This record gives sequence, structure tokens and C-alpha cells, in this order.
Amino acid sequence: MQIETKDLKAITKKFFAVYGAHDVEAMTALCADDAKGRYAPYGREYVVPVRGGLNAFWKGFTQAVPDFHVEVVEMLQAEGNAIVVQAVLGGTISADAPGGIAKKGDDIGIPHAYIIRYNADGKISYIDCYWDNTSINSIKASAL
Repeated sequence: MQIETKDLKAITKKFFAVYGAHDVEAMTALCADDAKGRYAPYGREYVVPVRGGLNAFWKGFTQAVPDFHVEVVEMLQAEGNAIVVQAVLGGTISADAPGGIAKKGDDIGIPHAYIIRYNADGKISYIDCYWDNTSINSIKASAL
């Protein structure tokens, strides 16, 4: 069953709004019970459930960066019940990053691309996420 584009976009906007508000439970509630996802920089085979997998990452990001924020740049309807999202996720880093990528106290933003698929009930069933892993690895290294 095809869901109206406006409905998919509204659900997607809510997903990213509650992410920016650090409400991981609300994010998870927008997902089907058997939803899965893949964070591509971790490898082609890195597919995990949302519950007990991705939601732990989401919680970690929002706890590690107290002013973590999300800006949705663009949403595009894809085939079927899928939305493609370009977003910038970021916040203030706690230490200088190597290579001059950012200085302690800088509010950095890392571009992300998501492909979000929905089931017939309007719940997220699968999430693919891509980002610039070089930037994130530099920032992680600076925090050690």
C-alpha cells in the first residue's frame, strides 16, 4: 500500500524533530517492532535492529553531545514508501580535532544522507544512513 507523500514527510519530520530534542523513545516509537537499519560507514553487512541496536547509538549521540542538534536540509520522495533525507547533525565538540578539522568548543555539523522506508502502517521499517566518517573519526580521536 502506497502512503501519501505528505504523510511520509510529516512522519519523517517528526522523527528528526524528536531526534534533535533527544527523545530516543519517541524516535523508536515511530519504528515498526521489527525495524532494522544500516549505518553504511560501519560496513555493508552492518544491519542491526532499531530496538537494542540503532536506538542505543541515537541515545549515545544525544548523551555525548549535550547540545546535539539536527537540521533537515531536504526531503525527497523516493519510489514506494521511501523518503530520502539530507540532514546535518552536530553539536559542540569537547576537544580539538586533529588536522584542524575543528577546535574545542566549535559547533560542528556533519552532513548525513538517510534512506528511510516505511511499512503499510506508516512505521519506519528500514533506515540506511551515510555520513562523512573521516570527520567523525577525527572528532572521536580528539575526545580520547
